[in-house]
Amino acid sequence: MARRRAQGTSVNLDSFLDIMTCLVGVLVLIIILTGLDAAQIRVLIPTPMEYDSDKRPIFIEARNNELFHVPLAELQAIADESLREVSRQAAGNLEHLLRLMHEVRTGTDTYHIDLSYFTVGQFALRPVQGVSGYPLTHWDQEGPRDWYGSILAGMNTDEEMITFLVRDDSFDVFKRARHLAWHEDVDVSYELLDVHEVIKFGLMGQRSRPQ
Repeated sequence: MARRRAQGTSVNLDSFLDIMTCLVGVLVLIIILTGLDAAQIRVLIPTPMEYDSDKRPIFIEARNNELFHVPLAELQAIADESLREVSRQAAGNLEHLLRLMHEVRTGTDTYHIDLSYFTVGQFALRPVQGVSGYPLTHWDQEGPRDWYGSILAGMNTDEEMITFLVRDDSFDVFKRARHLAWHEDVDVSYELLDVHEVIKFGLMGQRSRPQ
C-alpha cells in the first residue's frame, strides 16, 4: 500500500526578497552620497568661548563695531582707592557704606566702575556712552604703529593672549581683529555679551561668567 505524502503549506518568499533587495539598494545609495558629502566638508577650527590657558589675558571689548582696550590693572587701582575713600566716609556705618557704594561713580574716560558689585564679590565695569573706539576699518593695512597693531606687536605670545568681550552688535570688527591676531600667532578667546550687559570680573581680575 502506497504511503500518502505529507502535505504542508508552501510560502512564497519572492515579495519579501524584492523588498530586501530594494532596501539594500537604498542603503548603498545613502552610503555613497554620505561619502561624497564628507569629501567636500571643510574643517573649521572654532574659537572657544572659554580658553583654558595659563597665559595672562589682555581684554579688548568690541562694541559699536569698534575696539576698546580694557585697562584692568588701572581700573582695579582706581577701585581700590575709591573703596578706601568710601570706607573712610562711612566711618564704620554699614548702611552708609552700602549707600555710598551704590552712589559713587568712578573710573576712566572709557569705563565707569560700579562699586555696588563688590558686595556680591564682583568687579563690574559700565562702558561710558558716546566714547569713540578704534574701528579697524582698514584692517588689511594695520601695522605695528597703528592702535591695534601696536598691541599685537607689543605682546609676549608665550605669556599673553587676547580675550575679546564681544557685544552682539560688533561681530564684524571682532572677526577682523581675530584674523589679525591669528596672523601674528596670538592666542585668542572670546566671550559674548549683550549690548547692554555690564562687564563683570572676579575680585582677583578673572572673568565672571554671564549671570
